[in-house]
Amino acid sequence: MMRNQMNPGVRLLLFFFAFLLFLEWLRPVEEITDTSNIGFFMVYAALLVALYACSVSWKWVVPVSFFYIGVGLYILHYHAITMMGEEAWLGLLFADLADGIRDSFMGDWGGLTPGFRTFLFFLVVWMLCYLLHYWVMVKQRLFLFLFLTFLYVTVLDTFTPYDGDGAIVRLVICGFAVLGALALIRLFTQDGLPYSARKAGIWVSALAGMIAISVLIGFSAPKPQAIWPDPVSFIKSTSEKYGADRKRIGYGENDQKLGGDFIGDDSVVFKAETPVRTNWKIEHKTLYTGKGWENSRGAQTAFYEDENVRLFDYLGERKNEAVTAELDIEIDHGHIPYPDPMYIEKIIVNGEMYPQELLYSETTSRIVPLHRDDAERDKIEDVSITFMSPTFYLDVLRENKMEDYKGLDENSEYLQLPSSLPSRVRDLAYEIVSEDAESDSVYDQVKAIEEYLRGERFTYSQAGVPYPSEEQDYVDQFLFETNIGYCDNFSTSMVVLVRSLGIPVRWVKGYTAGLSMYDSEAGGSYYEVTNNNAHSWPEVFFPSTGWVPFEPTKGFNPEARFIETFEQEEQEEPESAEADTPDQDRAAVPERADEGGGADNSFDITSIVNFLKDSWKAVAGTVLALGVVAAVIYWLRGKWAPRLWVFYYKRSKSEEKFVQAYVRLLGELKRFGIKREEGQTLREYARYVDQFFGTAEMGKLTAEYERILYSGTSAAPDWNEYGSKWEKMILKTIA
Repeated sequence: MMRNQMNPGVRLLLFFFAFLLFLEWLRPVEEITDTSNIGFFMVYAALLVALYACSVSWKWVVPVSFFYIGVGLYILHYHAITMMGEEAWLGLLFADLADGIRDSFMGDWGGLTPGFRTFLFFLVVWMLCYLLHYWVMVKQRLFLFLFLTFLYVTVLDTFTPYDGDGAIVRLVICGFAVLGALALIRLFTQDGLPYSARKAGIWVSALAGMIAISVLIGFSAPKPQAIWPDPVSFIKSTSEKYGADRKRIGYGENDQKLGGDFIGDDSVVFKAETPVRTNWKIEHKTLYTGKGWENSRGAQTAFYEDENVRLFDYLGERKNEAVTAELDIEIDHGHIPYPDPMYIEKIIVNGEMYPQELLYSETTSRIVPLHRDDAERDKIEDVSITFMSPTFYLDVLRENKMEDYKGLDENSEYLQLPSSLPSRVRDLAYEIVSEDAESDSVYDQVKAIEEYLRGERFTYSQAGVPYPSEEQDYVDQFLFETNIGYCDNFSTSMVVLVRSLGIPVRWVKGYTAGLSMYDSEAGGSYYEVTNNNAHSWPEVFFPSTGWVPFEPTKGFNPEARFIETFEQEEQEEPESAEADTPDQDRAAVPERADEGGGADNSFDITSIVNFLKDSWKAVAGTVLALGVVAAVIYWLRGKWAPRLWVFYYKRSKSEEKFVQAYVRLLGELKRFGIKREEGQTLREYARYVDQFFGTAEMGKLTAEYERILYSGTSAAPDWNEYGSKWEKMILKTIA
């Protein structure tokens, strides 16, 4: 049995163990990163490994793989906002891919959309599965992969919250099995042992018994205590950048001391059925102390939930219609989350049977149920919010200048900064504006600061984030020393930088939109918001519009709807258009290049992205048509390729023309269907070809080729003599 011609049963067994090893790379991903629904990727890996194990042609592997990726992306990211049979989700998919390609070219890795990141992860899984195929089918060696898997699991077990005890046991079992299977394959393929099912069965039985006994001894034997101390504890104890404690991520009311690491928590806080994807606001804070945030005291307004309260931060054009969000509260924190930007018409808590009195704080924007001191507060179980999702018009925002804030009290809480704030923070704000702002418009200045924080200088991370020392300012430390942090670092820094310019802004807390889920029983979609979705962001005040949210945190996308002009929206949407849809929310966020910059760039990738978004149907149709044409041309290559090679070699001046032409002739004969059998010499093959066509030219060409190949002479044969014979033979391969 020749090498690589292993028995199908042995090959499938080896692929099975290789797949088990690969699963150990995927299992920790969901625990140590923000990746969820890891089962989709495990099934995808299983599908690819099965295709490679069955030696399925790439002509089937590629379309099947892309079909699975498309279905997976739809279920994970677009199922909540459109139907599979509709074209809208394809438009969103193309837009996400275009945005991701653009951000990749520009190096903005933090700005990659979730859909594009998922697409990249699918491609990584595909690449690793192909490597498994290479190691199994070509190299027939898996020891290196086994060693790397052991190293990967042990490092994660040591330095992350991942518990690798079970993984180590599984790796020991798979490792023995892989090494035993490889030894069996070498006996059959390299050492010349005749293959028989009985011999293979005896080997597999002995191997299984040895593995079982080894694992049993490992579980039963006494285990000594660790000899070395925990390296993670030692590293943290000797590093000044780690704080005294590590907090669990989630919503908390005390923000007086910001900093430190966070541990992830996927506990569900609430589920929201809403037609509009939006951030969920809880409150805002205004007093920055240099270490964190404190609440200011002010007026509170009480109202009954069945009243049309019209609580709003938005003062602009009210074009959109009201919609309703239904919230199922899993963890009751005592407050009511609501869509941001706030434009609430009505709130109903725990049904309409007994209208409840609610309390709204004008100084914090918190909405809580009002209860008397002698009465026990009812648990918040479900909330119904009727609201409008505002649209922000960039032409209106750009009209705001600094002189429009002249009437604002300089001592306003929205301009407050501590006297201890280092002067270099203020200097940085003016430097960013002078270098990056496209005009003296307040919006352009704020946008310049937002993009500065989203740039390559800063890194998003929930680990390794230090507390400021007693004499340090929280923002100054982040901007000039560590450059690493999470949403609190980015949002607080933007608030301080914008206030340094004299622009009113406040710090907002709440949750991101959450993960889109599908309820098969109810037949509908909803957003699942967990503690991991806790988030903070700034809101800037514009006299013409009101409070406008921004998103400086790398890796997070703004959910607010921005559009260039009011007239543009009227052209894009019919007058009878209903409330905003999630498609519009996602597709209408302009990039900086659309706001007046980049006109002089020789390569403006943003314009290409916008063209792809607007004309994705035409682009997709063109690509499909070109693909079909290319496939037809390739399919019919037997009719035109031989003539093309005759034309090429007649005009070639290479001294090695004959050797190259002969090798090309062998390729065309194989394509025609006359394959050279394994072990067949060139002379035997030439005689077979001449018998097939009833010629003698192939034998003469082969004799000359062997003379050149084995004699070592560099003398090129006379092309005039052999060229006509070669041309006669290659033209016979025309299908």
